[in-house]
Amino acid sequence: MTNDSQKTLQEEMRQLRQEYHHRLIADLNELAHMASLDDKALSDRDTLKKIHQASHKLAGSALTFGYQETGELLRQFEQTLNELMENGAPVQPGTIRLQLQELTPELSVPTAQQEGHHRDVESPEAAAMSSDAEPLHLYLLEDNPSTSEMLKVGLASFGYRLSPFDDINLLCASALQEQPDALIVGSDQSTFSDEDLSAAMRSIREHGMESIPVFVVSEQDDFENKLQAARNGVVAFLSKPVNIPSLESALDYVLQQKVKSPYRVLLVDDDEFSVQHHKLMLEKRRFVVRTLSDPTQVLDVIEDFHPDLMIFDLHMPTCNGIELAEVVRYHTHWLHIPIIFLSSERSESRQLLAMMNGGDDFIVKPVVEDSFVSTIRSRAQRARQLAELMTRDSLTGLLKHTEIKERLCHELARARRNRSSVTVAMIDIDKFKSVNDTYGHQTGDVVIATLAHLLRRGLRTTDIVGRYGGEEYMVVMPDTSAENAIIKLNALRQEFGTVVFRHHNEEFNCSFSGGVCSSDLAEHVDALVECADQALYAAKDAGRNCLVQGKA
Repeated sequence: MTNDSQKTLQEEMRQLRQEYHHRLIADLNELAHMASLDDKALSDRDTLKKIHQASHKLAGSALTFGYQETGELLRQFEQTLNELMENGAPVQPGTIRLQLQELTPELSVPTAQQEGHHRDVESPEAAAMSSDAEPLHLYLLEDNPSTSEMLKVGLASFGYRLSPFDDINLLCASALQEQPDALIVGSDQSTFSDEDLSAAMRSIREHGMESIPVFVVSEQDDFENKLQAARNGVVAFLSKPVNIPSLESALDYVLQQKVKSPYRVLLVDDDEFSVQHHKLMLEKRRFVVRTLSDPTQVLDVIEDFHPDLMIFDLHMPTCNGIELAEVVRYHTHWLHIPIIFLSSERSESRQLLAMMNGGDDFIVKPVVEDSFVSTIRSRAQRARQLAELMTRDSLTGLLKHTEIKERLCHELARARRNRSSVTVAMIDIDKFKSVNDTYGHQTGDVVIATLAHLLRRGLRTTDIVGRYGGEEYMVVMPDTSAENAIIKLNALRQEFGTVVFRHHNEEFNCSFSGGVCSSDLAEHVDALVECADQALYAAKDAGRNCLVQGKA
């Protein structure tokens, strides 16, 4: 197995463990919450059956993923319930309640994660840890030295390492030793013609770089040149003079597809065998699939699961797929999620009716696996692309103002349900107006985009970052105390202060200030944001370039 394959497997395992970790915490919270039921409810056989099924399912998966203490406790609890369910032993609600109360999320930290292999566990050490991933390595084919230097310096601010070449043969020879993550080809009337680009692409393929994404920056911004680029497999086409933040956004979008979370599919079907069959088809191709047999629960599941795509059976006893789609479409913030009907229905009129009432596609059973998976992947990919375009700021790639506040609402509600905390940080670039006035708005955009990149790269995948407005950012950190948030953000603040920005021959640095507030101090979204805002003002009054924790 190659090193690249090993890295891929390690990354997939890390993502799997991370997703399971958060799911386990949520399930444990839900199970432990049943301890609040009264004695009558805990003595009810249907309730005990529900608890037994949940503990049995969690026990096996917890031990598989290395959560030894949690798994053993669940096994013991399962045995207690087995005696009640199978042998008819008298129910003792007090005993059940005590065992439920022992199932706390704090137990769900396996040895590997305690040793630092998993960064989502809240501890000062984990919170202070910054990303140590190698910077992405880019090759540039460009014979204009000033353009090469500008791109090299500009992209360095976003954490990329760029190697410039002015000869395709030298570039290919170097790539044989160390393949880059992407290739940027500079093209204009005085250097690379259409034929040159085609020749360069042929050389790249001949040297085993078929999978490397190619970006073109060109002075010839017309249809014919873009068509030529498309025919040569170019993934992005930008015009000269190059806007560094726009190029970084294109690079980030294409390159991060490799590490973005798997597409999430919600399968709603009352046929257990059918739904498991299609679930396995998708999971083999690295989809994350949630199944649901009771369509009446779909709204809660969508809220919790955040699917990229939904597949509905057409004929179900509680309600049919068309009715279910209409209920989902009442919620405008879910309109971007595609709904695909999967049914053995052969009637074209019924299929058209489904498409006219909330459906985006109709797949007839039985399915051909490759065709089925390709259809689901292409639909999910386009849906995620459109969702990101609608919800994300074009300069930074971060969530827009309204979206980050909406996500904060969801996290605050989740924190209340799970009796956990969520911390909010308001961050503002210090003296940013003077940057724009002195160096111009294009340089200012680079500063804004650079801090956005630093926040995206340096925070956990579970943390949420948005551009709140102008040079101000909001960071939402679930399951994190204000103290740990400050430790992590201080590390990023110090790193940002070392970034060297350039405008012509002049170099300068920037800093940011922040205010941090935990949900322990504020019950509502507006109060939480106001608390963080006031702490930000206090940081500015304290001399800037620091973080201040909010007060009650």
